Amino acid sequence: MTDLDSAAPSDPARGDEPKRLPERLGFWSTLGWSLLVFAVTQAVGIIALAVWNVAHGAEPLAISGYDGAQIALTTLVINVLQVALLVEIPRWRIGANPFDYLALTRFSFGNLLIGVIAIIVVVAALDGVSHLVRSDTVTPFETDIFTSGRAEGWLTAVIAAVVLVGPIGEEVLFRGFLFRGWVTPDWRGVIGAIAIPVLWSAMHLQYDWFGMGQVFLIGLVLSWLRWRSGSCLLTIVLHVLVNLVGMVEVALKVGWSGT
Repeated sequence: MTDLDSAAPSDPARGDEPKRLPERLGFWSTLGWSLLVFAVTQAVGIIALAVWNVAHGAEPLAISGYDGAQIALTTLVINVLQVALLVEIPRWRIGANPFDYLALTRFSFGNLLIGVIAIIVVVAALDGVSHLVRSDTVTPFETDIFTSGRAEGWLTAVIAAVVLVGPIGEEVLFRGFLFRGWVTPDWRGVIGAIAIPVLWSAMHLQYDWFGMGQVFLIGLVLSWLRWRSGSCLLTIVLHVLVNLVGMVEVALKVGWSGT
């Protein structure tokens, strides 16, 4: 997993980040390392779940539907480890500054404003279509993890996992690491920019086909904003905003206290 590409001055990962990186991991190296990180973090998440279950008198791999405590625990463990590994890989393999490589760089207020407006428009449009298609913008997955997490005393952890830690982990993987390796100045970069939200939406198996379609469209917008600004940090902020809005919608539906 050592094939390298030189980053040309016309690197599509532009905007506020450094204009040139000395090299990037190639397509297959990026894919290989991503799959390895995914496999390792999932395995650690399963181990954490097993330890949790045994400590609570359950079978090691028992999954209680969309249980808020279980979801929060595995999300926190998997994404924290995922970010740690993805930070180290470019530094270890090619000596790159991980913050530059993953585009964890500052962004302009103008790009933030454009991003917020774009997300508001897209989310509002998707909510409108959702009302027509299934009459409810809140999914069973969202209500289940919220209500079960609240009942178990894990609501704060659920909110932290869904609103903050999950978005950071996903953005660093998809619009940080994968984007750097796949979105190049030539025609292959276009394919990469589309493939990334496809893969991102495919991870969200907790949703139905319409929900996954929503994730894909939001992913396209986030990938465009990543390209426009050159900052994965911006897409993290916007992803957090999207999930925060979703969590507020759940709270409005079921109530914070359950009474």
